[in-house]
Amino acid sequence: MSSARALHFVTLNRYALGLTVLGLIFVGGLYYVKWSPYYHGTFVAATQHSIGASIVSGSEAAPPSPSLEAALGYAWAYGKSIWQAMVLGLVLGAGVQALVPHDWLARLFGGMRFKAVALAGLASIPSMM
Repeated sequence: MSSARALHFVTLNRYALGLTVLGLIFVGGLYYVKWSPYYHGTFVAATQHSIGASIVSGSEAAPPSPSLEAALGYAWAYGKSIWQAMVLGLVLGAGVQALVPHDWLARLFGGMRFKAVALAGLASIPSMM
């Protein structure tokens, strides 16, 4: 085997390994952060006819009046509820940048043709974003 073919083979193996690792992080992370909690939440909603307390008003019947304290309280509650998804998004974004060749992404999603836009939309469905 020539050295150029050997280098090409090694490069393809490295890309395959990187894409496999990224796929495992994607599926495992989304299962842990999104899919499993929402799946189990459907049973709670079906039995209790509620999806839980509001992060705006908590157990109160009405939301608090507008104030800096209410805004900071909401920001803190929202941050606590989404921090895992935010970390997963950062890890996946870094993984795509590090493990997927840039020219592959440009060929697949580049441009405003219908095919590229439709593929980008379909790619967002599993993450529910």
